[in-house]
Amino acid sequence: MSVRWIWAESHVSIMGSFLPKPEFQSHICDNKVKRGEDIVFRCEANTDQLQTTWEKDGQMLYDGDRVSISQRGKVLSLMISKAKEEDEGKYTITLRNDTGTASESASVSLLQFDRDWRTIEWGKSVSVKRSLQEYKLSGQGPKHLRFLLHGPVGAGKSSIINSINSIFQDQVKMGALAATSSEFSFTKVYKTWQIKDMQTGLLPFVFSDIMGLEMGDYQGIHTDDIISILKGLIKENYKFNLFPLSKEDTKGYNNSPTLDDKVHCLVNVLSAKSINLMEENNNVFKKMREVREHASDIGIPQVVFMTHVDLACPLVKDNLKNIYSSKIIKKRMQECSNKLGVPMNCIFPVKNYHEEIHLNDNVNCLILNALKQAIGFADDYVSNCNSKSDFVVNNFSE
Repeated sequence: MSVRWIWAESHVSIMGSFLPKPEFQSHICDNKVKRGEDIVFRCEANTDQLQTTWEKDGQMLYDGDRVSISQRGKVLSLMISKAKEEDEGKYTITLRNDTGTASESASVSLLQFDRDWRTIEWGKSVSVKRSLQEYKLSGQGPKHLRFLLHGPVGAGKSSIINSINSIFQDQVKMGALAATSSEFSFTKVYKTWQIKDMQTGLLPFVFSDIMGLEMGDYQGIHTDDIISILKGLIKENYKFNLFPLSKEDTKGYNNSPTLDDKVHCLVNVLSAKSINLMEENNNVFKKMREVREHASDIGIPQVVFMTHVDLACPLVKDNLKNIYSSKIIKKRMQECSNKLGVPMNCIFPVKNYHEEIHLNDNVNCLILNALKQAIGFADDYVSNCNSKSDFVVNNFSE
């Protein structure tokens, strides 16, 4: 009896030595899928002598309906057909046998909503462009509306100017030189760019390009200089320095700014591909919020042009018309709104021309609709300023 018991224990021990503890040889990966696509998790274990369970958010999954679980030798898989909103979540696979267990998790997220959360009339860029061509300022007011672009280095400020100019020139243009690196600012001087239309000539709105914001307190443009530009206190072609401009610099300081010199709309430029990586206490955000507060104090309207949308979301990269059904783009906009304090309806996702050699109507639609909204805000601001001096401003045609 005793001998048998010893033999049985020895047999189990010997047999157990051939049963390895479960481990993953390859791993499951996060799934980012379009609505209606299949969700697939696949991995490989180090042995086929095991039991497998799958869970979603802690709830066990079983074969049936849209769920298919399979094990072929060491290869394990889970497939969920025709992805829906309810499929988003955390998925966990657990391997177990008599020697132990191993688990790992991955997530599923959908790239799009059921319907667009903001509407845009695709294919209408020509009519929007015409309305901007017909926009006029009249009376004793400013000769043009001035937009100041500011934001982090590499966000695409100069590319926005080039893209707008390209649309009205009917061909891709490179006027404002854009940096190919996001480390240091390419723009060194205060420069104003006028937009020229092929049919009507110079349009009554201009864009002021400035040095980009950088992380360090003494890197990039100083916030005091941006605030001075808002007030029209800095002259054209002023070269930015380590320290802000003072009144003593007679070459760069404008002692008697007119409404023409002042900024009529502040355009914050941020990249959709990097805003989620920037902490709220990031020094660039601190600088941007400081500028925003001063702009608000003097009544200047503010918008955000969110660039690089095609680099932030594969759904948008495939088709720009997916931009307002993209969950990633809306999330980036919400992050921007939270970190910068700009309302969602003042944030406009756009794609600049940066590698294209031909114009694209969908790109034009996004840029022109964003521009038209910004012009509307600037128009209201100038109207309020003019009303104090009995000036009259005519709105652009619809």
